[in-house]
Amino acid sequence: MQRFVIVFILLLGFAGSASAQTMASIKAEAAEKAKVTPWDKKFRWGGNYNMYWSTIVGDNLAKEYFTKPSIGFDFRVEYYFTKVIGVGLGIGYQQRGAGIINLDKSGGAFAHPWVVGNNGVQGDVDSTYLEKVRFNTIEVPLTLLLRSPKDLIKGMRPSGSIGAVYMYNIESNDVFQAVVDGTHKDTPVTADYFRHDVGLQFSAGFDIDVGGTGTVFQAHFVYSTGVKNVYAAGQGDGRQIAYGVRLAFLF
Repeated sequence: MQRFVIVFILLLGFAGSASAQTMASIKAEAAEKAKVTPWDKKFRWGGNYNMYWSTIVGDNLAKEYFTKPSIGFDFRVEYYFTKVIGVGLGIGYQQRGAGIINLDKSGGAFAHPWVVGNNGVQGDVDSTYLEKVRFNTIEVPLTLLLRSPKDLIKGMRPSGSIGAVYMYNIESNDVFQAVVDGTHKDTPVTADYFRHDVGLQFSAGFDIDVGGTGTVFQAHFVYSTGVKNVYAAGQGDGRQIAYGVRLAFLF
């Protein structure tokens, strides 16, 4: 009888241990299922910061240009019809424009733009890389979104977009940055450029799940090009382009 009691107690202990392990497994599975996955969300919204390089290109340009840094940001919403295809709509502010390469008046291949000219006036020599035309634009992108159905690595999926961007040029300024005395000459030149443009935009990069919260960190390389001539009053024929990195948080 005593042996029977001991065996019965041992069996109860084994059963309790197995039951506890089963409950722990069930709870772990439930917790895993309860995690919010961004890939199942149809609607998401957020904002992004853009670090672009911009310039003006063409065969008949009013001036010779180089690329300049142009920052921007915008708010956007996205809707996914499936886990891989969606549409996006945004609105935001973006700098565009180009740096202006001026004539080297000092006559030397290695002339410095901060050297004072013969008549003692700053800027009498080459102002290369100190002068820029800056477009301040409001932009409305409408894009088709594409995303991989599976992770490349855990929590990271390749993604991209293609679409059109309406661009309204609020104001254009010719900015000259004087190195010697630190003063800047800012001249409004809005009338020299068209106010409205439409751009084609492409992007590619990765969507990254942020810790099972349903939030996505997105890092994309972006390229956009305008389809209309930027010049007003017959100055030439040029198109604006921009390319760089877009960083976004989408909720």
